[in-house]
Order: sequence, then C-alpha cells, then structure tokens
Amino acid sequence: MNSGFRGVWQTPTLRKLVAARFISNLGNGLGPIAIPFGVLGLPHGTPTALSLVWLSTMLPLTGFMLIGGVIGDKFPRAQMVGGTDILLGLLVLGNGLALITGHGSVLIFILVGAISGFLNAIWYPSMGALTTDLADEKILQESNSAIGLASNVALIIGSSIGGVLVATIGAGWAIAIDGLTFLTAGLIVFSLRKYTPVAKPTSESTLREIKNGWREFTSHKWIVAIVAASTVMYACERSIYAVIGPIVAKENLGGPKPWSVILVFMSIGSVLGVGVAGKIKPKYPIRIALLAQFPTMIWAYSLGNFDSVLLISISALAFGVSLDLFYVLWITTIQQHVAKESMSKVLAYDAWGATALAPFIMGAAGPVVVKFGAQRTLDILVVVLFLAISLPFLVKEVRDIKAN
Repeated sequence: MNSGFRGVWQTPTLRKLVAARFISNLGNGLGPIAIPFGVLGLPHGTPTALSLVWLSTMLPLTGFMLIGGVIGDKFPRAQMVGGTDILLGLLVLGNGLALITGHGSVLIFILVGAISGFLNAIWYPSMGALTTDLADEKILQESNSAIGLASNVALIIGSSIGGVLVATIGAGWAIAIDGLTFLTAGLIVFSLRKYTPVAKPTSESTLREIKNGWREFTSHKWIVAIVAASTVMYACERSIYAVIGPIVAKENLGGPKPWSVILVFMSIGSVLGVGVAGKIKPKYPIRIALLAQFPTMIWAYSLGNFDSVLLISISALAFGVSLDLFYVLWITTIQQHVAKESMSKVLAYDAWGATALAPFIMGAAGPVVVKFGAQRTLDILVVVLFLAISLPFLVKEVRDIKAN
C-alpha cells in the first residue's frame, strides 16, 4: 500500500468516500463517449445538437452554483452529495432506457442535461468541502490525492470499455450503466451524513450568505486570479473534450473506439498526476499547478493537426497529468487557507467562475467547427489557452502563496 495513503485507508469514512468516487467514475468514464455518440447517432443528432445538449447542462450548473454553495454550508454535505448522486442516477438511467427502447431524442438529452446541471450545482461545492469534514488536516492533501487516484483508475476502466460498449450494444446501455453507478455511489455517500456536521443555524438570507461568500472569495486575490484564468481554460478544455473531440473522432479517426483509446490515455495521465501530487509538497503550490497546465495546449494542437490516434493519445496522457496535478494542488491550497464554515460558498464561487464561459463556448463550438473546421478552431484555442495560463503569473499573490 502507498504509505502516503495509509492515513486515508485507516479512516473508515474516507474509505467509503474513496469507494463511492471509484464507483461513480466507472460510469463517468462511459459518459464522455456514450453521450456524444448517443446524440450524434440520433436522426437529428448534428454537431449543433450536441452543442445544445451541453449548453442545456452548463447553463443551470453555472446559474445555480452560488445557491448550491449556500446549501452546502447549511446541510450535512454527505446528505447533499449522496442525495444529488441518487437523483442523478435515476435521471441518467431513465435517459439510457429511453434510448434502449427507441424513444430517445435530442429533446430528452436536453431536458436531462438541464436537470443534471441544476443538481450538479449543489453537488460540486458540497463535494469539494466534504473532504474537509471527514479528513484530518494532516492528511488533507493525501485524501484529495487518494480520491483523485481512485476516480481516475475508475475512469481508465470506464473509458476502456466505453467505446466497445457504444460500438457493440449501443450508447443507451452505456448511459444506463452510468446511471446505476451514480445510484450506488449516492447510497454510499448518503450513509456518511451522520459524520458531517451541520453549520450553526443562521437568520441570514440566501442573498446575504451569497454576499458573505463573495466577500470571503474576493479577500484572496490569488483565488480570484486563478478562477478568472480557469474561466477561460475550463471553457476551452470542456469544448474540446465534450464537443470538438467527438466530432473529430467521428469524422477523422474512426468513431467511438479511437476516442475511447484517447480518453483511456488521458485517464492514465490523470492517475500519474494525482500520484505525483500525493508525493510532492511544493513550497509554492499554485506556481507548480499553473506550470503543469501547459500540456493542455499540446493536446489541443495535436487533435487539430494530426490524424494519428497514438500521437493524440500521448498528448492526452500529458494533458491528464496536468489536469489532476493542478486540481489536487489547487483544492488543497484552498482548503488550507479558507475557513471551514465558508468553504462551500468559496468553492461555489470557484466552480461558478470556472464554468461561467463554458455554456457559451460549448454551445458555439459545434456551429463554429461546422463553419470553420476543427483544425482552425483548435489552433485558435491553443493561443487562448496560452494566454489564460500565463497571465496569472503577473499577480504577486499567485506567485507568493505558500502551502501550510
């Protein structure tokens, strides 16, 4: 056993949380393959329709994220995470069954996406803060790394079989399996609700609490700077991952199986990323987190300019390393420097800021690719990513924030 994870393994509640994330991410490995090819395989499943599906998901996610942060600080976080996972499971399972029985449609995908976006607006800030409820501060980074490692090993497995499932038995079955993993994970996390504290009752309104969260959020200039950069990075990355990539795979690479291979390499990179993050203790974690993001540009460029699945997969592996190394260092630094009672609200602003542009960029990605082509679109995104990664270094607090 990795000695760095011993404390996590010896904590029963953390073991359950890690197990839940593993199970849920088995299904999440299927989703990025099953959903795009499920939509593109429908009678009216055009690139524009795929963009609309992701737009319907991202708009409510962004719009309700701040309210989700307030909810996450008012109720037991395990109850919020587990409950939303259970509801998501029922929703996704229903969508899969609709496809299996021949009743699937772009409209159903859009409706499921919209409700999922609302539920995830509660899930994300609550999940980000749940670890602080269950983990001793001494093993906080190790806990984040263990969760990340389990999640990404599961993504490798899910991505490995996703392309095969979609190509052989259909996207509907893959989506239904995804729903079952949500349900199982939700039940496990919901059982932890008695171990997560409830915030002290407050007479303040939701609006007042949102303002308090904004005050705490803006008091950390380094958080504001990175979230501003993440707004651009996340929008570009999600557009490539969820819209442009599947379109390129369908038109140039051979369909869901090659895309599955690329996502497997990405997930392997993510495992390596969290493994490295669990071992290192950089004095200036945000500097390292930002520098680690540069492989994102290589992945975007290779997807637009090469037709070799191997070359694209290698760049996806590097992107996976960068993505999870950034996440572990970023979330751990926030957890070390933000008060627990404000954690969900600050993480809500983090997630809200990071996703603010995503609905619009993802919504435009399909039509832009149709008009200008994938190569030109991806080349522009490479330049945008370079600026987003580089500019935060101009902020002194970003360069100077230290690990506790």
